[in-house]
Amino acid sequence: MPGFLTPYRGERYHLRDYRGARNPQGPEEIFNYTHSSLRNVIERCFGVLKARFPILKDMPPYDLKRQKYIILSCCVVHNFIKMCKDGDPLFIHYADENVELDDDGIPTTGSEDQVTPSVSQRELRRMAKFRDRLAKKLWERQTSQ
Repeated sequence: MPGFLTPYRGERYHLRDYRGARNPQGPEEIFNYTHSSLRNVIERCFGVLKARFPILKDMPPYDLKRQKYIILSCCVVHNFIKMCKDGDPLFIHYADENVELDDDGIPTTGSEDQVTPSVSQRELRRMAKFRDRLAKKLWERQTSQ
């Protein structure tokens, strides 16, 4: 899985760790905060899609090409609904940023197991260097404001 960016271990990660006046301290924490924020948005998107289209929760054993079209069709219909319907209850429910959700749209406790993909050591080092450069830039941007 080339290009997989992991958060820094041993640093605060979950959004609830940053609530109140506990702002990110240092490049690693600002990266983890940003990573967690983006992950949270993606989890909410999956939560809305799975709530609206239950077939996505437990995909029948269709061939991959058909599954791809089912997912794409659900996304198209979802986007159409979003364009045409203001105040959609699903969007309102999943917009609460104080609740962290897993990819099934279920609130998390923060103790979920992390899955590490099978990646070569060379790729891991390359992505770690990229992550360090990105963390440094995020921190520089944060401290220059």
